[in-house]
Amino acid sequence: MKIRQEFNFPLTAVAAGLLLAFGPAHAQESEDVARLIHPDSSVSAGVGHVNGDTGFFGQYTGQKDGDTDLNADVDVNRRDDATGTWLRVKGRNLGLDNRDLRVEHERQGNWGYFIEYGELKRQDPLKFITPLGGRDSTNQSINLLKSGSPASEFEPSTKRESVRLGLDKTLGDGLTVQLRFRNEEKDGTRNFGFYNAGASPMFISEPIDQRTQEFEATVGYAGKKLQLSGGYLGSFFHNGNNAIHLNANPGVLTGYWADPNIALAPDNQEHGLHLSGGYNFTPSTRGTFKVAYTRGLQDDRFYRPGITGQTSLDGKVDTSLVTFGLSSRVSSKLSLNGTLRYEDRDDKTPRRRYFNVSPAYTGSGFNNDTSRTNVSGKLDATYRLPMSLSLIGGLEWDERTRAVPESRSLNWRSRTEETSARLGLRRSLAENLKGSVSYVHSERTGSSFKETSLHKLGDFYSFGDFLGQTPRFINPIHWADRTRDKIKANLDWAVVEALSMQFVAQYSHDTYDSIGGSSFGNDKGRGAKYSVDATYRLSEDAQINAWASRDDTRMRQRTIMGYTFTGPEVPWSADLRTIGTAAGIGAQYRATEKLRLDAQLQWSYDRSEYDMTGPGVTSLPDITYRHVAFSLTADYAVRRDAGVKLQYVFDKWKTNDWTWSESIYGDGTFLDADPNQHTNFIGVSAYYKWF
Repeated sequence: MKIRQEFNFPLTAVAAGLLLAFGPAHAQESEDVARLIHPDSSVSAGVGHVNGDTGFFGQYTGQKDGDTDLNADVDVNRRDDATGTWLRVKGRNLGLDNRDLRVEHERQGNWGYFIEYGELKRQDPLKFITPLGGRDSTNQSINLLKSGSPASEFEPSTKRESVRLGLDKTLGDGLTVQLRFRNEEKDGTRNFGFYNAGASPMFISEPIDQRTQEFEATVGYAGKKLQLSGGYLGSFFHNGNNAIHLNANPGVLTGYWADPNIALAPDNQEHGLHLSGGYNFTPSTRGTFKVAYTRGLQDDRFYRPGITGQTSLDGKVDTSLVTFGLSSRVSSKLSLNGTLRYEDRDDKTPRRRYFNVSPAYTGSGFNNDTSRTNVSGKLDATYRLPMSLSLIGGLEWDERTRAVPESRSLNWRSRTEETSARLGLRRSLAENLKGSVSYVHSERTGSSFKETSLHKLGDFYSFGDFLGQTPRFINPIHWADRTRDKIKANLDWAVVEALSMQFVAQYSHDTYDSIGGSSFGNDKGRGAKYSVDATYRLSEDAQINAWASRDDTRMRQRTIMGYTFTGPEVPWSADLRTIGTAAGIGAQYRATEKLRLDAQLQWSYDRSEYDMTGPGVTSLPDITYRHVAFSLTADYAVRRDAGVKLQYVFDKWKTNDWTWSESIYGDGTFLDADPNQHTNFIGVSAYYKWF
């Protein structure tokens, strides 16, 4: 649930007197300030009807084809001028499945409290036709569609219900106390699956019955030079389902499934202490800091003892964080800003054997140490030059170290470090024209790669070892040596008083190094992004805004399918590319004193390309997504404090995603999702305002 934060500014008696002194010349300003003191309150209620395909349109609202829903919004703001006490009630989408309501009561500078409730339902836009039995429970039956088992539609969905409470109290002498509590319940189903070893993936459902709770207590101090904030944050996760128990007809599951159960997310908790603050050394120099310590625990009992007798992970991870910052305006021309950050994750979980391994397996049966440390620093400088120019420069350094597991199929690196240098220029080219350009160069290197020696006969890359051609792959990609060059430019242009435009262009180029001259791995990548926004005021009653953007990301990689007795098996490459193009235009028009019109049109097109080449390799087809949305809203004010709104929305969505039409499930489950969806929505509501 999204939490909205609001800031209210009281009007002092002196400010009120000045406003009265200026009189009619500042009538608009007076009205704006008055609305801050006494904001409008409003309520609205109406009805909406949906028809068409609602897989994506109603994904988070619960609206389906043919539904007619009542809906309401409320926004109440009341202030007692004598005591400075506020009462606010805000509700949104109260008739839909993504509703939220917040009640807040506070006396400025003294106390305050709030209670908040929210719901969010997510309907999976994909529909499954499956023979799975018990799909809403923890006991599920694996059937085979091809053997005559009946199949039916399954539409997974999840629902979140959240309650949040808060209390604020000002103690005096700059001290404040904040208490927060959040409870979230999540239930429903989610599409899931498992790999039936030696056969094919099987479709199952994950039953969800989860609760998350958070407690937070913070004490703050604000003095003339010193500001501090510290407290405690605790998080507790409970899963009502600890495992899925599978039942299957004879021959459905392979011999690997001696224990036909799948464990689900275990209960866990986290406790953290933190202290942060700032100190004003001089009017132009300020320092900041933050220290935090967090302990994460995962000691939930396994649904059954492991093969080696372990009943719990006894997981314990301690994380320490320290940051320092200093900013200073050294002179009228030079400003400096620097930060230093240290984070250490210490995995204290006992290392134990959880399963026995076969001679051909590359694992050890032990859990891995996930400890890691990150140290980073950043220094920025701005120097003001003549002719309205500003020179901007910066240096950034980042080092990451991680524990090395004893068993891994691919190469491993215990340390990576990256250094970046940035140089830019910013200038006010004219009173109505401002622009900037910056260039960043980054180099990432690290320790030598540890080559795994665990390949056994029968493993995917075994013959590579046999031939002295140990596969030299890097996974994940952020461990690889990389050189990156990036340039960014933007321009703000007020063409005339009625027309303003903003341009942004960004381009980056990456070059990756392989391990020891290997011909396999990531090679090159690049990305480009361009956008333009414009606003044009035709008159006091009409305005048009438009925007367009395009992003283009590419990556070239080379790999193999494994090794044979003679060498690499099926070497192939892929030039991956993702292109996104979007545009929109909107218009607002006050047709009469009472009638206001608002029209919005948005369009987007995304394409994923694979371009795979190699001996006997057939490239995957491109995948495209198209989306068009149009909305028209008419607001008619029957009188100053009441009116009627009429809204129409057209939403069209289209894809050629081939993964929707090809079933990969061994039980015969397949998707039944329309690749061409269009939806119409029409709604009417009445509103009432008071001031």
